[in-house]
Amino acid sequence: MPYTPATAIAFAQRQSGRYGDGQCWTLVEAAITGAGGRSSIPQTPNFGPNVAYVWGDVVEVSQLRAGDVVQYQNFTWTQNTRIDTTSPDGTGFSESSRTEGRGLPHHSGLVVRVISQGMVEVIEQNIPPRSGPVQTFQIALSAPATTTETTRSGTTVTVTTISHSVSGIVRCYRPIAAVP
Repeated sequence: MPYTPATAIAFAQRQSGRYGDGQCWTLVEAAITGAGGRSSIPQTPNFGPNVAYVWGDVVEVSQLRAGDVVQYQNFTWTQNTRIDTTSPDGTGFSESSRTEGRGLPHHSGLVVRVISQGMVEVIEQNIPPRSGPVQTFQIALSAPATTTETTRSGTTVTVTTISHSVSGIVRCYRPIAAVP
């Protein structure tokens, strides 16, 4: 039976709370093997709880598609937003920053969809560690280009600039069919 990405995603999306023992691996492993994919156990050298798992064939971030697996290691993504407002009575600005970490030391997630180059939505659990439920999350795996948007309302001009930075290791895998 070939691996069916839609079946893996549907399985993961049907889960609520914490699945199995609550580990990220448990959710992804059950989704992959239940959809005809090969278990990560025989694919991962020295398989154990403190290794980065292997989920199939390696693919580049640019080749990701729904049903693929992302394996993080000491990974962080920071999104910085700066809003500059120019109005008749003066100029103002605000800045905000949001940082997300995955894989301290490692973490697994199943790709639900690709949003744009380097930006994906994954389904995962165990974030935060030891308590995080099954959840979907949008994350940048590579730093997308900085975006700037200008809006005008009467005499007020607002410029919003969003930039991203990433660090750590991301390995992407395309699950392969289980051996009969």
